[in-house]
Order: sequence, then structure tokens, then C-alpha cells
Amino acid sequence: MSQETIEAVRGVRIPLAPETRRHRSLDERIFVRFPSLPRRLSAAWARLPRHSRLRRAMLARNVRRGYAALNRRDFDLLAVGLDPGVELHSAHVFPDVGAVFHGHEGYRELWRQLIEAFDNARVETEELLDCGDRFLVTVKVTGYGTGSGVSISQRLFHLFSLRRGLVVREDDFQDRAEALEALGLSE
Repeated sequence: MSQETIEAVRGVRIPLAPETRRHRSLDERIFVRFPSLPRRLSAAWARLPRHSRLRRAMLARNVRRGYAALNRRDFDLLAVGLDPGVELHSAHVFPDVGAVFHGHEGYRELWRQLIEAFDNARVETEELLDCGDRFLVTVKVTGYGTGSGVSISQRLFHLFSLRRGLVVREDDFQDRAEALEALGLSE
């Protein structure tokens, strides 16, 4: 195996601190108002080399922004980074939640189901592994059962595929080794 081939399958690890902002920032308000702007910006940074500091900074910021929007149930902002035909393949962690969701409405439906099953469901980011047009985010999902009050704390691995800087597919995994294998890497 040549050095170029080995380099092609390696990723860039980026530790992520959770974003805790409760309201949209000025740039987020602009992005929701003019959704073509962030799509153009995403397409531009997605063309940068994987080891570019600017690319890593923009990807990390967009990932933190997306999960912060998810935690405050701001689906309009979240949809800005998603392709209209996005597919989400769930990890089957939660028994009452479906397996495959399509489009922006699919994301909303997944979270509607999750919120019905768990009070105060939150997703906290831990790490990002950038592999070019795909990236893996390690997250921790927490919350309380709506009826039972039992707390949950589950680590998940979200594998995102990009096209022109927009998420076109998300695959969720419970096992890190499975997620890395799907990404073409091993531990």
C-alpha cells in the first residue's frame, strides 16, 4: 500500500467542546434569513484541503452550531446545513424511534419521536474526525424517560457524508469500531 493511499484514509481529529448558547447568534439569524449564503460558504470551505486550518475551524464551528441548534430545537437553523434530500439512518438505540428518515421533515420527525420518549433529551459533542467528504462525530445523548423518569446516557457515533458542503447522509452507530469500519478506518 503506497503512502498516498494510507494518507487518503486517515482523518484529522478535532476535539469539540459543547456549544451552550441558548439563542441564535447574528450570523445564524442571517443564515436562516438567507439560506443560500451558508450553502455557498459551505461549498467553498468543503473544497479546502482536509488539513487546512480554516477548513478544520469551519467544520468544527458548523458541527458545534448544528448540535447547539438541535439541543434548542432550532430546526430551521439545522436545516441550513442539510441537503433537502438528506437521509438519516438511526442506530436503533431507542426502541420507539424509527430506523430511516428522509429530508428536513425526517429530521424533525426523528426529534419529535425522541422528545416524546425522553424529557430534556440533549446531544453533547465530544470529538470530530474529518476524513474529507465524510466525518465522524462522537456524541453523548442524555435525558430522562418521559413516563418512567429513568435517566439515559448513551454514547453514539454520527457518520456524516457531504456533497458541496451539505450533509446528504447521516449514519448513526452505537459502536465506535463499526463507525470507523464504515468510514474505512480501523482503531
